[in-house]
Amino acid sequence: MSSDSYGVVMDDDAVTEYLESKGVGTLSFGNETGGYGIPMSFGYDRVEERIIFQLSFGEESLKAEYIEEGNQVTLSAYDWESVDDWQSVVVRGTLHEIPVAENSRPAGIFAAFSKIASPEVFQEPLKDLDFEWYDLRIDDVHGRRAVDAENEE
Repeated sequence: MSSDSYGVVMDDDAVTEYLESKGVGTLSFGNETGGYGIPMSFGYDRVEERIIFQLSFGEESLKAEYIEEGNQVTLSAYDWESVDDWQSVVVRGTLHEIPVAENSRPAGIFAAFSKIASPEVFQEPLKDLDFEWYDLRIDDVHGRRAVDAENEE
């Protein structure tokens, strides 16, 4: 791990452990006209190095519009207790729908590692939503945390 004034760079193992334990973050979409970010539950697949989402879509889903464009997305996850106690991971990549025939393993990963959002977060009745499995195929990932004052890395 290397250090600078913005904390310590997390190594790959620390990033993996963090993503497996976090289970919730902000998924952000963007294009030339603007952006859209939403809190999202996720599960990290250590074996295939991807992030699993169960996305919901209503009749007029802005999220669906951004996904159809196929642009890169960013997932940000962080914990902040104080200026001396924080960590964050930022993941960039592309979202891909997981075929129904292949969603058993991703569903298990999601169930094991995500922090499930309450149904009250949905603006439409659950019966009016379509749920689909997606994975974020990682292009790059960066993690940082506060410098450990005791070990001064």
